Amino acid sequence: MWLGTVDSGVPNRVVEGDCTINNVIADERAWPNHGQFVSHVTVIAEHLHHLGVITHQEHGRLVSAAGRSGVGRPDDKNGYQPLLDGSASSFARWQHVGAGGFTRNADGSISSRPEPGLGMLWFPVSAYGDFSLKLQWRDDAPGDGRANSGVFVRFPDVRQHPAESRPEWVAIKYGHELQIFDRPDGDQYKSGSVYGFDRVDLAGAHAAPKGTWNDYEIRVVGQHYSVFRNGELINDYVNSPDAVFSPPRSDDPGGAGRQSARGYLGLQNHGTADLISFRDVRIAPLNPCCPNGSASSAANSTTCC
Repeated sequence: MWLGTVDSGVPNRVVEGDCTINNVIADERAWPNHGQFVSHVTVIAEHLHHLGVITHQEHGRLVSAAGRSGVGRPDDKNGYQPLLDGSASSFARWQHVGAGGFTRNADGSISSRPEPGLGMLWFPVSAYGDFSLKLQWRDDAPGDGRANSGVFVRFPDVRQHPAESRPEWVAIKYGHELQIFDRPDGDQYKSGSVYGFDRVDLAGAHAAPKGTWNDYEIRVVGQHYSVFRNGELINDYVNSPDAVFSPPRSDDPGGAGRQSARGYLGLQNHGTADLISFRDVRIAPLNPCCPNGSASSAANSTTCC
């Protein structure tokens, strides 16, 4: 269980039905202040302990993690490194591959250009292991259309890849795309889906009106992917080696080809009518307090507990 960028060391267990500890703690909500969040977690932890979902020791870990987190603080970008902060210099650190492209706007956001073909803006400066990636996106498709786009994570360096000559397809085939698509028809993978592997339907995507900014957070820890939209968890996915891309693609390596522990990040431009804007892209490395997943290591870790 991560509270912001702090690992509590408590597993995300089921509370009831489809509801998990992560759902009831809801650290991604817009909290008025830090104290209110800590009080909320304290009450929730007491209730979970009463239900027998967590132990007394885990109760303490959750409350401690809440207190050490930045959730609800005015400066809750603590631990997050800006990758796209509105400045021309930050935009210049990104590189575009494939067709189309992105343009920087007067307000510092970036928007895909209305050009045919598939492409990707990627961040070649660093590869990342476990992380929390936060950004905002806005669907700017013309008329009654809805934009198709996505965020690529954990893909290898696209330059001179030994198995793929088209760099934008390196991300598609050897990383995961977290889909952006609020259209009721068309592609079966809606916003929050792990494209090709784990579908989220339109209701689960929590579709929003066009022209509004959406908060997106993608957490990747090991092979566990979590997608949050506007403070709500909309997908949880574990990247299994035996997972198969659907619908089938003969040259896709499946889950086995996407097991890397580190990789790069990218933003997709999909086509002429798929106009999408992004802003405030930032990332925080996530370093588990219990790297071996053992309760004993958590109990002996002053950082974790």
